[in-house]
Amino acid sequence: MARIITRKNPDKAFMKGLSEIRVKDLPDVREALYRILRVTTPQAFRNYANGKVINLDVDKARQIEDLFAAYGVANPWGL
Repeated sequence: MARIITRKNPDKAFMKGLSEIRVKDLPDVREALYRILRVTTPQAFRNYANGKVINLDVDKARQIEDLFAAYGVANPWGL
């Protein structure tokens, strides 16, 4: 399934969650997010993080929430 890229969709962005992660944990979180999202480039990652990809499936969203919860972030969604 092709990803649909449009304008920013703040409800599906997780930049807020990234901003709440401690700096020392950020590389590990990014690596885990790359695996969850199945992306390999920084631009593809930013498209998800900024909410430009509007078809984030439910399983990926739950995995993202669980990952952020493991690092103490209760609500990662938003810009």
